[in-house]
Amino acid sequence: MLPLGDEYKPIRRPYVNYSLIIINVMIFFYFFLQGPRVFLKSVYFLGMTPINVIAGRRLWTVITSMFIHGSPDHLLGNMLYLFIFGDNVEDILGHAKYLVFYLLSGLGATLIHIATLPPYPYAWSSPALGASGAISGVLAAYMLLFPRVRIKVLTPIFFGYFMLRVPAHFFIGLWFLYQFYAGIGSLAGIPSGIAFWAHIGGFITGLMLVKAMKAERGRYRRAYPVPRYYRV
Repeated sequence: MLPLGDEYKPIRRPYVNYSLIIINVMIFFYFFLQGPRVFLKSVYFLGMTPINVIAGRRLWTVITSMFIHGSPDHLLGNMLYLFIFGDNVEDILGHAKYLVFYLLSGLGATLIHIATLPPYPYAWSSPALGASGAISGVLAAYMLLFPRVRIKVLTPIFFGYFMLRVPAHFFIGLWFLYQFYAGIGSLAGIPSGIAFWAHIGGFITGLMLVKAMKAERGRYRRAYPVPRYYRV
């Protein structure tokens, strides 16, 4: 299922969320447009390499790694989720708290990623990069704060694609179950190129932070009427 939007209309302008998206896009294309060599150097320079962090080297990469991506589709997928879910969480938390929440979720994702790495050299020397750990925390917050808000998703059914509306707790719950299932496989050493435990760590961190910040659920406000599904 691919999320395309939701039915919640925030009150505040999500300045922080928009800024995060713009920063991620600008950083990616700054390096990407300079060619493969420069782009690859940026991945290793700004990405979080576990063996370096454990040794106390290049600790700043736990932050910079949240703002770089490995490919256009990696960037697009993460920014789509952040655009759909982040503005609503910022609406409840407020601008400053949302930024702190986002960064701490990313840090939690990094810690869990390192703690669950298999004992193989390639795992510890491969840089981790992307905003998905922090965004996983945003998803957790959305699930707690807006559990009944409908998410518009595009999903394949038999021989066509349909636009469905599903509750946020259902969509995000399925998303988390998939991350957990795939994460178990990664513990067994099955390579995938995806840091599933970073997603899980960010999600769990987000759950705890929302509780710690004592954020209250948002009132359900439908942005516009949406049919049950469309045939595409």
